[in-house]
Amino acid sequence: MSSIDVDTGVVPFSEATRVDKLDSHTYKVELKHAFSIGAVPNGGYTGSCLIAAGHAYLSSRGQPDLLTSHFEFLAQTTVEPAIIVIEDVKISRRLSTIHLTLWQGSLLDHAPWITPSVSQRAVLAYATFTNLRTMTGMSETTGYETTSAAAIPRLPDFEMLKAKDADSSWQVSKLPRGSETWRSLLNWKFYMPRAGPSTAGVVDMWIRMASGENIMAGALAYVADSFPYNLHAFLTASPADRVQQTRRDSQRAALWFPTLTMSLDIKMALPSEGVEWLVVRITSKQIKNGIFDLDITIRNVDGELVALSHHVAMIVDLSRNTGKSEKSISKSNL
Repeated sequence: MSSIDVDTGVVPFSEATRVDKLDSHTYKVELKHAFSIGAVPNGGYTGSCLIAAGHAYLSSRGQPDLLTSHFEFLAQTTVEPAIIVIEDVKISRRLSTIHLTLWQGSLLDHAPWITPSVSQRAVLAYATFTNLRTMTGMSETTGYETTSAAAIPRLPDFEMLKAKDADSSWQVSKLPRGSETWRSLLNWKFYMPRAGPSTAGVVDMWIRMASGENIMAGALAYVADSFPYNLHAFLTASPADRVQQTRRDSQRAALWFPTLTMSLDIKMALPSEGVEWLVVRITSKQIKNGIFDLDITIRNVDGELVALSHHVAMIVDLSRNTGKSEKSISKSNL
């Protein structure tokens, strides 16, 4: 396993996702190590960079807000520049859908910006943009919204969490010693229930950015793909005893969970200044043969639905991330 320098300096999210326009349909972004797991930038962070390009492309049409998106992660990205190419799929007055491709390797400083047959397509996405603040139409309360499953967990003492990292019901999730290369996780404060899950296999957590920045709409893909180190301990069918938990923690240190696909459905516009806190609920229906799914529900402190996300991910040896070989993780070698 290769050693990886650990940079614990704060990189503002707006800087980490800044895109520069190269031509009418092409943007450049610098993927940052501060948003990586091991050697590979977090998939949700990379998705946020794609969304930033889409926002820059469609804002002039009065469609600055992501409505829906789907990401396919074809290969490992790396901490280096990337080119994002946009293709119009359907451009209309109310909704516009675009296709985005993130390229890395053998990039050029002039059009076509990539080296055909050499540069690698790492991420593909379809995204639909609109103006969430001007959308109108029928609204109804669904049966789901009246059930306990739609209720947010107990509100914490937010000021005590910020001051002490804990209150009577919630405590911050800490990285174990030796896991500092999971750099992306240091960008978040994940507050988990002290008593464990209230329902088996259901993870509830309050989150905020460790830097003190507010969470902006452009960061929701990153929110949807950011989880505490010990997520596995909360998703299992029954609580683990101390021996089982020690074994799981030992196993977890040698594992990496690369995302294969991710969808993101935005349900409301965040305030222009962002929000400090969000509450996230995570469930998994199956973990089998090294493949697992995640369903993520994101709400604000008032319980309003902010976003939904669905993932398919793998469980592989961490050497696939940090090994000296730079072999891509794609469908051809899974």
